[in-house]
Amino acid sequence: MTRLETISKYITDNEKVLDVGCDQALLSRLLAKRGIYSIASDLRSNIIEKAKEATPKPFLSYIDFRVGDGVTLKDNENNFTLVLAGMGAYTMLDILKNTDKRFDKIITISNNNNDMLRKEMLKLKYKVSLEEIIKEKGKYYNLIVFLPGTTIYSEEETIVGVNHQNKGLLKEYNDYLIEKYSKITENKELVKVVEILKNYTY
Repeated sequence: MTRLETISKYITDNEKVLDVGCDQALLSRLLAKRGIYSIASDLRSNIIEKAKEATPKPFLSYIDFRVGDGVTLKDNENNFTLVLAGMGAYTMLDILKNTDKRFDKIITISNNNNDMLRKEMLKLKYKVSLEEIIKEKGKYYNLIVFLPGTTIYSEEETIVGVNHQNKGLLKEYNDYLIEKYSKITENKELVKVVEILKNYTY
C-alpha cells in the first residue's frame, strides 16, 4: 500500500480534508473517488495549475485548489482533517505554529525526527492516536494520526511510537535503524535509542 493509499485509509467518508503541500493533488483525487471534499493547497501556483489540469473533470466538484503558504482555511472553515506529508517534521511544526486553526485530526508522514514531532505536538495539544510504518520504493515512512488531547509518553513511546498498526513492518524498520545506528557508537543518544529498539516488545 502506498503512502497516499495509507493516508486515505485513515480518512472516513464524512471528513473534510486540507492537504497542505499537495503537489499533484493525488490524495485529493483518491478522496474524490469516495465523494470526500478536500482542499488541495500548495505554495507554488504552477503546481496547483498543473494539478487542476490533470484532475479528471468528475473529481473537480470535490476539490478546492488553493495557492498559499501553510494553512489556507478561511475564517468560517472549521472541523477539518489536516494532512502534512512530503515535508520534514520541522516544516510541519512551523505550519501548525503559524495558524490559529484547530483540527479534528492531523495525519503526518515523515521519515525522520518523529520522536521530536511526538513531543512537540503534545505542546500544541495533539496526542498520537495510532501509527503505521509504510515502505515505499525501499524507503520507510512513519505515518502518525494525531487527535486533540494531551497525554504522557514513556521514553519507549517517544522513540518508537504509539499504537503501531503493522508490527511486522515496524520490526523490519527498527532492525534497519538498529543496524544503522549501531555503527555510530560515539553518539550517546543513538546508543540509547539502539538499546530501546533492541528491548522493544512487539
